[in-house]
Amino acid sequence: MIMEDVFRDYGQFENIENKKIICFNITKTYLLSERENLYECTRKFWKLNGERAKNAELVFAVCSKYIVGVFKPTHWFLTDSEEYSGRWEFEGEEIIDSPFINMSIAHLVGRRQNPVMYINM
Repeated sequence: MIMEDVFRDYGQFENIENKKIICFNITKTYLLSERENLYECTRKFWKLNGERAKNAELVFAVCSKYIVGVFKPTHWFLTDSEEYSGRWEFEGEEIIDSPFINMSIAHLVGRRQNPVMYINM
């Protein structure tokens, strides 16, 4: 990444295409490197309505109110982890060249407590 890009204004996310999106706040897990990569930080151990999640077209990984990753989920399932029983995971593919990367969603998130947010769902 070029240094100028770090400080570039990527704008605010607007769901112009009315995509069905789930946003996961991964700030703590991601910044503390609690898992090996962005995909692993994003994909597992979420308390959510699995049937609702299965309708999502995209998953946004959100860190400090910025979209840091975009994924296309292909499969949702209850985890087999005993520690996180009853929580959901997804498998999917990262959209590396997504136009939404680095956009702000602060105007949508506000001061939320819940790390899961649905857009257009």
